[in-house]
Amino acid sequence: MATPMTAAQYEAQLKKWGLSAKAYRSNWKTHNRTKATGKTFGGVNGVMLHHTGSDADNPALLYNGYSSLPGPLCHAGNDSKGLIWHIGWGYANHAGSGDQDVLNAVIAENYGANPPTDNQTNADGNKRFYGMEVMYSGSHGMTKAQYNTMIRWAAAICDFHGWTAKSVIGHGEWQPGKWDPGYAPGRMMDMNAVRNDIQDLLDKGPNSTPEKPVNDVVKPAPESKNFKEVWKTDSATPPAGHATKANPYWAPISILRGAYEKAEAAYKTAQEILKIVKEIRERM
Repeated sequence: MATPMTAAQYEAQLKKWGLSAKAYRSNWKTHNRTKATGKTFGGVNGVMLHHTGSDADNPALLYNGYSSLPGPLCHAGNDSKGLIWHIGWGYANHAGSGDQDVLNAVIAENYGANPPTDNQTNADGNKRFYGMEVMYSGSHGMTKAQYNTMIRWAAAICDFHGWTAKSVIGHGEWQPGKWDPGYAPGRMMDMNAVRNDIQDLLDKGPNSTPEKPVNDVVKPAPESKNFKEVWKTDSATPPAGHATKANPYWAPISILRGAYEKAEAAYKTAQEILKIVKEIRERM
């Protein structure tokens, strides 16, 4: 694990990599959750990428958070124009508890295309990861400016610590039930392709530009075990014998399965009705 950058080192690193940034509030360098929680940021092991779940450019929300989850909700916000917002520095509420197996793979940087399946919540990600929130819903691709800023930001941090792109993961690879950063409802981007773009930047250095941003040709992530199991689960509540504790793959998003099946049935019924109406009209 590594000692986190100071705020001054972080600013210098962004400048080195040609990234523009703006402070949401002047006290961002001391805005963190350490005093409230007694927890400190670091040692650090990697970078985690998120989406906010809304297309609004709203750094205020990232700074303040919610009553149930106080801010800062990340270290960096990334708005629709690709501008970085300084939100906080130190221990932030962005990653939550995730899978220790994933953390071990990130530390060793020895996994294949993707880290192990995230099916546990036994490690504190707020302590171990730098976090960026990209300000978009995740139900569609982010803007090209956002994508280029995101991968350059991740490369800048990896460059400082001497990490490869395998130290960068998506929130959906860390915490069961999450799917950010997404490209469609419930679908995470192909993080292996994202890491390839980050590594390309690292190999070429801070003066390079992305050669082929994955966001230009949206590539879906391979279906994970998590996604398949969630999709197969009954929609409203876990079925008998499959409580959340027993079945870590169940999540509220599985309600989409029930909605999809109902919509599909309604569509087929409507098609049948239209077919009958057409036959009647042809006979008149």
